[in-house]
Parts: sequence; structure tokens; C-alpha cells
Amino acid sequence: MTIGSRRTGWRRAALGAGIGALSMGSAFAGNIFGSLPSTTDGYATWDSDMINVESVAETGADVYVAVLDTGLVPHWRDYFPASRVATHLGKGFVQPVSFKARNADPCGLDISVGKMREATWVGSTGSTHGTHVASTILGYSYRSNFDAVAGFPLPPIMVRGIAPEVTVIPVRVLADYQLPALPKCGTGVPAQTLVFGTDEMIAAGINYVTDLAIAGHRPMVINMSLGGGALADVEKAALDRAIANGVIVVASAGNEGEAGMGYPGAYAPVISVGSVGWTGEWLYPGAGPRYRMWWLQYPDAPMLPGSGEVADATAVDDVYVSDFSSRELPGQQLDVLAPGSWVRGPFAGDPGYNHLPWWSKGIGDLVGNNGGNFYYVGGTSMASPHVASLAALMLQKNPALTQAEVESILKGSALPIPAAGSRDFFDFSEPGSVSWDEDCEGTPCNAVGAGLVQADAALTATP
Repeated sequence: MTIGSRRTGWRRAALGAGIGALSMGSAFAGNIFGSLPSTTDGYATWDSDMINVESVAETGADVYVAVLDTGLVPHWRDYFPASRVATHLGKGFVQPVSFKARNADPCGLDISVGKMREATWVGSTGSTHGTHVASTILGYSYRSNFDAVAGFPLPPIMVRGIAPEVTVIPVRVLADYQLPALPKCGTGVPAQTLVFGTDEMIAAGINYVTDLAIAGHRPMVINMSLGGGALADVEKAALDRAIANGVIVVASAGNEGEAGMGYPGAYAPVISVGSVGWTGEWLYPGAGPRYRMWWLQYPDAPMLPGSGEVADATAVDDVYVSDFSSRELPGQQLDVLAPGSWVRGPFAGDPGYNHLPWWSKGIGDLVGNNGGNFYYVGGTSMASPHVASLAALMLQKNPALTQAEVESILKGSALPIPAAGSRDFFDFSEPGSVSWDEDCEGTPCNAVGAGLVQADAALTATP
């Protein structure tokens, strides 16, 4: 038996360092920013600068963004302003899936699928992916012991979100599933935990959000940083119903590179998002490697002047198409690109919720087995919430915009990226290069869509 499923895809780096001398000062009594209404006054990052968010006045106020993902960690208040997450509207959908090793086939599994049920929006313990996705939208509270030991002891700060005043609705449609060990399959396959959602789970989440919009929770945007190899009828029907009822639907293109896009992103009515990076990542401003704090625009010591600053206006030569970003193959549609390479944000515990609160005085994340709070994560999963956020900014200006109008404005105002190109950059720890073109192993393809979204141009074009 086979089941349709959707999974996230990403890479991440924590960047540990030798401990040396570390002065932590006094403890912080919980999240000192937790009572603030938003991260509007927070510090900008390279990715927000690349799409010119600093040039727009809109913040996403009075717009809902439903994040269909792994849910949020139970300690989400460590990162997000409490008033920005509508927990009373949050929901989860889980369908039991069990796997049983086959006696006759040492590498085979029998699969059984149970009945759909509603569950909590509190996240999967196998991945905190949804929390990182939400942090791009809302922004987050930040302080890292790892920065301090590397010579950058920043005080607690807020990092500004792309749409810091939206209301996020967490909808859990990805769950944890256990695969049994297969000791006689080759040299042996250990038991493992997978995080995915069935077609029915994804469709249930979409329909739930559509029902919220029909009930008056609008304007409404759905972000889906997930994907699979085919679009099931039940999911297609849910997408069509959402769009017909005025919900704006944004999804990641996928992380399969030249193998093509995943669904629902490849479905033409959905606004699909591929990933780009910045040629200045990991570099000292205007010089060479390797600079840990390249991602953050913080104007004072110990940061260097120019940290995180992408040239204005965004220059095509400063942008590269991520190698993992799925290309559009015949029958698919890639709409736009957004930053998705090395996006910083909360990604607590590995796996589960294990973490030392950033506001605490301890250093268990440095010397023990207590997971850190913040990671650099890459994937079209990270690109998609940038575009969902821009849709929310546009809806704040004009709540009557339709899916087709939002897509048209985003594409018409995007910065065109050449269909073929190459860039040199610094890839985390060593120089690298990346290239893209219109040939995917003999099949015509498109890596760039309409180009890189630009917030200022999109808002100017919004009637």
C-alpha cells in the first residue's frame, strides 16, 4: 500500500565554538520582550533587506497568516510576542499511520492508515520546523550563548519579522511517525522517526483555515512550507475551495533542484516560491571570511559596521539561485523567488523541545546535552514565509485582493533574475560557487520564475 505524504526539507547549522571565558551577567527574568505587541521595532536581517522590507510602512496588521506545518513548540512565548499568535484558533490534524516489517521481505514495510482526528496545534517533537517558519513572519526575541563565546556578546534583542503585526494561526498538519528497525535489510536499518503528513491531513488543515475565513477571520493567508511528489484529489479540492473563498495560498517549491517541484507548490493556482541566497553571506562586510554575525543589522559594538546590509537597490549580481531550489519542469509552475539560504531563527532542540531558554543564565547549551535555540536553516521552506508575509502586507493595504491579483502583483514587481547564471560565494566554511540554467538533465526547466520578490515594488503596485 502507498500513501500520499508531505514532508519538510531543510538544512541547518548551530555554529558552536570553544567556550573560553564567558561572562553572562545577571539572569533575565523570562522573555523581557514577551509583553510587547510585535517585533516592529526590532533589528533587520539580510533577508529582509534583500527584499526591501525596510522601505514599506505596512506591517501586516489585521491580517491572519495560517502556518500549516509541524505546529509551534510549547515554549513559543520564549520567541514570539504573545498577542501575535492566535492559540484559540490553532488546531492539529493527525492520521495514524503504522509501519510493520515484512517477514518475507527484509527491506519491506506494510503500511496501515487509520481515521483522521483533530489534535492540538502544539508541535511535533521530531521537528520544530514550524516555529522557524513562523519566526520569519513574526520576528523573534534573540540572544545566543554561541555568539558570546565567539566574541559577539550581544544583549537580548528583537529581530524584526517580515510582517511583524500579522496574527499567526498555528495549524499542525505534519506529525511524528515511527519506522521500525530492519536488521536484515542489507547491513541493517535502525529504527527512526519521520515527520510527515498525509494528503488527508493537509487537506483537513486547508479546509479548516478556509472555514475560519468564511466565518470572518480575514484577510487570510496560508503558508505551506511542505511538499510531496503528487497532488491528491482531496488536497486539490481543498486548495481550490480555499482560493475560491478568498484565501491566499503560498507554498514552497521544493528542495529537489533539477528533479523538479513538489506539490502543492507546482500546482498553478498556488503561489510557489523558490530560494535564493546572498553572495555576501558569511563574509566580513566588504572583505573576506569568516564572519558569524553577517546576517544581522545591529549598529553597535561588538558588531562590525555594515553587518547584514545588502546593497540598495538590490543588485542582481548579489543574488544566487540556491542549488537545492526546485526547478520548474514541464507541467509545473514556479512563480517567484525569495531568500531561503542560511535564514537565522529559532529551531529549538534536536529532536523535540529540549532547550535552554535564551533568557536564562545557564550555559548548558554550550557544555551539556541541552539543545540550543537558534540555527541557520536553508530550504524553500524558509523562502515561502517571506512571500506569505508580503501577501499579508499587500492585504493590509487592500483586503479585497484575490489570489490571482496577489500573484500577478508579486510577479510583475519582482526583480528579474537571469534564466542562466553563476555566482561565487562563501559556503559556510569555504569558498564555493553555484550555477543554474534552463537544462535539467536534458529537460527544459526554469529556476527563476518571475524573479526575486521586492516588497517596496509590490506595495507600490498594490491598488
